Amino acid sequence: MTPTYVVDASFVLAFLLPDEKTAHTDDIFARYSRGECKLIAPQLLPFETFNGLESAIVRKRLAHETAMRLARDFLNLRIPLQDTDFEGAFTIARAEKLSVYDAAYIQLARASRAPLLTMDARLRKG
Repeated sequence: MTPTYVVDASFVLAFLLPDEKTAHTDDIFARYSRGECKLIAPQLLPFETFNGLESAIVRKRLAHETAMRLARDFLNLRIPLQDTDFEGAFTIARAEKLSVYDAAYIQLARASRAPLLTMDARLRKG
């Protein structure tokens, strides 16, 4: 059976951004591209990923053209986006003192019984 993982924007950005790349993120996305694992995310993933790219431009970490190329690379990954259980995410956010955005990833991971891939230490324990 092909393993499924929930990915958050921090993990995707660590893969996309040259100064954040890790062997782990490269390995996961290489496995994904070969069909050796599945990746899913809540519908907010593109918003958070594009926001991260915009922040990298503002902080002068990336040129606009580079960010646009990375944005296309992200879209070409075609990570399946899942509907969000807003009530579930809100409940998790309140219980664990997280943003509802972050809780949406945890909620999907729990509902899917899939590990959450994140660079955020607070979310890894969720």
